[in-house]
Amino acid sequence: MSPTYRPWLVYGLGTILLLGEIIFIGYGTGWPATPDSCIVGGNCYCEWFDKALVAAGATGFRQPVNTWSNLYALVTAAWVACRMMRDRQEGSAINTMRSTSPIADACVFAVLFLGLGSMWFHASISSAVSWMDGFSMYVFSGYLVFYTIDRLLVMKGVSDAVRNLVFWIGWPVNAIIFTDLSASHLPSELFIGILVGIYVLLEVFIGLIGKGDFFAGWLGWRDVKARIFWLCGLGAFLIATLFRALAGDGGPLCFDDGHSWFQPHGLIWHTFSGAMAILLYFYWRRENATD
Repeated sequence: MSPTYRPWLVYGLGTILLLGEIIFIGYGTGWPATPDSCIVGGNCYCEWFDKALVAAGATGFRQPVNTWSNLYALVTAAWVACRMMRDRQEGSAINTMRSTSPIADACVFAVLFLGLGSMWFHASISSAVSWMDGFSMYVFSGYLVFYTIDRLLVMKGVSDAVRNLVFWIGWPVNAIIFTDLSASHLPSELFIGILVGIYVLLEVFIGLIGKGDFFAGWLGWRDVKARIFWLCGLGAFLIATLFRALAGDGGPLCFDDGHSWFQPHGLIWHTFSGAMAILLYFYWRRENATD
């Protein structure tokens, strides 16, 4: 397949494998009868579900609002794939994200998986598959880190072979390590915070080495559009994080015994996380842009 249409191949296969399997298990075989630890800890994010069905491994989706709200990822990932295809058609490979590099295609998967991975937890409340939720978050937050490392290597003139080696080994291994660490039952917010913190430090480092002055070297300062995308992405992340906390079990936005259709965890945390993901894509796309 032509690299021009490869983002859609990633999108299509990712959707079929992830969403298709969720539907097949949820409505076909039923989920593994291994209740997630959130049932004991009271951290299943508000929405009510039948614990007896979880214990029985019955078919169906446990938390419909928190589950189906993740379909936002079909829209955000499609938007990235469409814009990436158009960039390749126009032939303006001014940076990695606008090039035919598979590293750019990986962004489509990271944005898609961020939503569809979360569905595994909310649909099943089963420990046998709920780890996919954390895995998807580490895949995306790890992409922030390793794509930024790749930008740094490009600035330093490192060869494509070395860059690909660093990215394609570091990115998946990082996600696996953090997923394994999360089995220690430490809060996922801690691990996500570590990766996001590393990403921000890398942005600062790139800004400082660019022209010796952060405000002269940082992409978000040199390019007004890039700055808008980055700041809006940061704002979306902060809003999402706030509502994730407020909509946790016992939080002020957890009401009506979880039976309400308005579930802020799914409707706000999920969708604003998706907004953050696509805004960062458009931020990276602005590198070296003159339009």
